[in-house]
Amino acid sequence: MSTRHFAGLAVWLVVVGLIVLGAASSATLARPFYWATGLIGGLALLSAASSFWSGSVELSVIEVDRVLAYLGIFLAAFLIAQTSERRQRCAEGIAIALALVALLGLFSRLLPHVLEVGNALGTGPRLRYPLGYWNANGAVCGMAIAMLLWMSRRAAWSALRWLSVAVMPAVLLTLYFTYSRGGLLALVIAATCLLALSRDRLWLLITLAAGLVGVVPAILAVQDRQALADNVASQAAVDQGVTVLLILLAGTVLTLLLFALSRRVERREGRLTGKALKVSRNPLMLRGVALTAVVAAIGLAVIAGGNAWRQFSSPDLYFPSDPKQHFAQLSGAGRHDFWRVALDAYGEKPVLGHGAGAYEFSWEQHRSIDLAVHDAHSVYLEAFAELGTIGGMLVLGLAGILLWSGFGAWRFAEGPERERNAVLFAVILAFAVGAAFDWFWELAGLGAVFFLAAGILVGARCNQLAAKGPQIAEPPERRRYGLALGGLALAWIAAIALVGPLLVDREIKASQKAAADGSIGNAIGHADTARSIEPWAASPYVQLGLIAEYQGDYPEAIRRLTQAIHREDRNWQLYYLRSGMQEKAGDGTAAEADLERARELNPREPRLQASAE
Repeated sequence: MSTRHFAGLAVWLVVVGLIVLGAASSATLARPFYWATGLIGGLALLSAASSFWSGSVELSVIEVDRVLAYLGIFLAAFLIAQTSERRQRCAEGIAIALALVALLGLFSRLLPHVLEVGNALGTGPRLRYPLGYWNANGAVCGMAIAMLLWMSRRAAWSALRWLSVAVMPAVLLTLYFTYSRGGLLALVIAATCLLALSRDRLWLLITLAAGLVGVVPAILAVQDRQALADNVASQAAVDQGVTVLLILLAGTVLTLLLFALSRRVERREGRLTGKALKVSRNPLMLRGVALTAVVAAIGLAVIAGGNAWRQFSSPDLYFPSDPKQHFAQLSGAGRHDFWRVALDAYGEKPVLGHGAGAYEFSWEQHRSIDLAVHDAHSVYLEAFAELGTIGGMLVLGLAGILLWSGFGAWRFAEGPERERNAVLFAVILAFAVGAAFDWFWELAGLGAVFFLAAGILVGARCNQLAAKGPQIAEPPERRRYGLALGGLALAWIAAIALVGPLLVDREIKASQKAAADGSIGNAIGHADTARSIEPWAASPYVQLGLIAEYQGDYPEAIRRLTQAIHREDRNWQLYYLRSGMQEKAGDGTAAEADLERARELNPREPRLQASAE
C-alpha cells in the first residue's frame, strides 16, 4: 500500500508542477476531457460516500485513494500530451516501460543468481516478479508486444526501431514463463486491434512472425529443462537459465535478420510486394477476415461451448503439473464463484451496493470454495457489487467514454499520428477487456498504463475537436482558469487522502516492529499516533488490542477490539480475535457469541468450523 500511495503523491506533484508551469492555460479542452474527468471524479466521490454504509471506512478510503491516483495519472498525461511530438514521446515512454518490466521478469527467471529477488527462484513455475502477479506480468507482455510492433516502424529514432524488434523475442518468452491465459488474451486483443487499425498491417504481421520465429527455440529449450520450467530452487535451474538465455540471444539475431530482410523487400517495392500491400489494405478483405473470424468463433462456441462451460465453472482449483498445459485449460480458477458472489451481493443492495472495498466481506459470507479472495476478478462486476447500479454504470461509462474517445482519436487522425493512436487504443482495449476477467484494476502499475494511454488519446481527441471549428475549438479563458484552479484543489484533496493511509500504514508497521523488539511503550505510542491520524480506521485499534493481549490486560484488549468492530463490523476476524480474548478473560458466553457471529460472516472458515466441533 505504501508504494501506491507514494506513487499517487508523486503523480499529483507532477500535476501541480505542470499547472504551475502553465500547462493548464495552454490545454485544449473538449467534451471527452470533461466526460472522462467527471466520471473518474464521480467514482471517487461515490466511493468516499459509500464509507457510510460499507462497514469499513478504512477499506473504502483505500479504494478512493486508488481512484484519485488514477485521476492524477490521467490528468498528468492529458496536460503533457498537448502536441503531437509530446504524444509521440509519451507513447514511446510507455512502450519502453512495458518492455523493461517484461525484461526484469525474464532476467529474474533466467539469471536468478544475478538478479536476486524475493519471489523468484523456488516460488513456483508462474512468473510473479516484478508486479507480484503472473497474470499482470502476462498482460504487460501482451501490451508490450503491440507497442514494440508500432515502434518497429514509427519510433522517432532508427536505433529504437531496431531495438524494439530485438526485444520482442525476450518479451514473448517472458509471457510464456507467466503461463498466463490472460496475458495471451491481452496479446491477441492488442495485436489484432493494431493489425486491424494500421495501414502497415502487412509489415507489422511480418515483424510479429519474425519475433515468434526467434522465440520458438527458446520456448522449446525451456520445455526440455524441467528445473527451469518449474522454477526449482537448485543449481540445475540456474545452469539451464543461462543456456536458455544463450539460445534466446541466437533467436534474437535470427529475428533481426528476418526484420532486415523484410525491410529490404519493402524498400525494393517489387510488383508482388505492391500486390500484397494492396490486398492487405483492401477494406473488403478486412471485412471478409473479420466475418470469417466471427463465424469461426460462433462455430467453436456451438461445438465446444458446453464442455468449455463445465470446465470454466468447475470448483476444482489446481495448476497442472506440466505448466505449459495451463495455456490450453479452460478452467476459470474460481472465477465462476467470484462472479456469482458479486452478482448475489449486487442483488442484495442493487442501488448503492455494499460499499467500496466491501466485496471481500460478501465473498467470505457467500463463497462455496475455500479460497481467500479480496476482489471479484472483474472490475465491472465488483463495481456493481460494491457501488450498486450507480457505481457499476459509472465504471462502464468510464471505460466506454475512454474507448470511444480513443477510437475517435484514431479515426480522425492521419499519417503517423493515426498509427500511434491505433496502438494506444489497442493497449486500452486490451486492459479494458482483461479487467473484466481479472483484478488488474487493483494493480496501480498496470492501471497507470491504461490511464496514461487514455490521457494521451483524450488529449489527441480534444485537439481534433478543437480543429473542427470555433464553436468547439478554443474554450473560454475562464475554463482554462477553472482547470488550473480545479487541478490544484484536487491535488490538495488527493494529497490529504493519500497521506493519511500512508502515515497510518507506517505507524502500524513501526508499532509491530517495536512490539516484536519488546518495546511496548513505543509500540503503544505508534499505534496511538495511527489512531489519531485516522480515528475511523480499525487497524490501529486492532494493534492496540493485540498489544494489550500481549500484556495480559484482557479487558483493555476486549475494549480495543470492540472499538475496531464498531468501525468494521463485517470483518469476521475481529470477532474471532475478540472471542479468544474473552475466553482468556473467563467470559465463555461472550466468547461463544462472537464465534457464532464470526461463523455467520464466514461459514466456511476452517478455524471456525474446528471451534464449533
